[in-house]
Amino acid sequence: MSKHVAVIGGGPAGLIAAEVFANAGVNVTVYEHRRSVGRKFLLAGRGGLNITHAEPLEELLSRYGAAQDRLEPCIRAFPPDALREWCASHGEETFVGTSERVFPASFRATPLLRSWLRRLAASGAEIETGHRWTGWDASGSNQFATPDGTIARRSDATVFALGGASWPRVGSDGGWVAAFEQGGIDVASLQPANCGIGTAWSAVMAQRFAGVPIKNAIFTVGTTSTRGDAMVTASGLEGGPIYALGPSIRSALADVAGNGEQGEAAKAAEAVEIVIDLHPDLSETSLIERLSKRRAKASATSWLNSAGVALVAVALAREVTENSLP
Repeated sequence: MSKHVAVIGGGPAGLIAAEVFANAGVNVTVYEHRRSVGRKFLLAGRGGLNITHAEPLEELLSRYGAAQDRLEPCIRAFPPDALREWCASHGEETFVGTSERVFPASFRATPLLRSWLRRLAASGAEIETGHRWTGWDASGSNQFATPDGTIARRSDATVFALGGASWPRVGSDGGWVAAFEQGGIDVASLQPANCGIGTAWSAVMAQRFAGVPIKNAIFTVGTTSTRGDAMVTASGLEGGPIYALGPSIRSALADVAGNGEQGEAAKAAEAVEIVIDLHPDLSETSLIERLSKRRAKASATSWLNSAGVALVAVALAREVTENSLP
């Protein structure tokens, strides 16, 4: 008799696990606590669905920091090119965009998810929605809260693909942490990752530039740099290069908090410096040459703008100089 595997979580990790098991001839059931699977995946599709990177593999692996040793075997087993081929097998060709990011040609997640679910159904994988995993019963079976009450399901193995707590409205609410702890499993505290940062903008910056992109810039925290487009929001910055800096920002904040007197450290740990190179492909000499052509009565804003500095970049310069541009 074939073994049965339970996959807890209907996001991309859970669905790909189910696909691997089903293709190997194993009976598999995906349990998802929301009414449909792939909800966060679809949300990511609203931003174009950056599925991977086309940079050299060694460079990509270095992005994982302390987790590289643990994740490297998995990534080498299913590298970016294999992921792009997998997308193509679902009718979604991909292309390499700015900063070597890879996107589906449609810039959408819906066609890919629909094809994926059809393939899973054809392979015999089952999906049970409305099943929130709540832990284990006395016999070791997985226990679920469902619209019809609490049920238990026995399996030969269980794969947990539970996600974090970043988007409660699409299912990532971290509700599994308590069940793990009750089962005697140590759980590291959930920390911000792949998220935006908060900045105390001036009222003018927040009101006039929220929703304006900072195009093709290099963002640096400490010794870590990322390149791409970021978005100014009313409360900070969002976007791929900002998300990629998350671990460095957390590390920098922790380093600051660990130095000095307790009171000063706690205060200092609320902020970290981010350096933005707004013109990474322009030499300092070329930029100085552009800026040297200032008209006598030109305002600082028009002077910088005429030199090819975008208005949002001028606004950033005003922010960091407390509006004291010459």
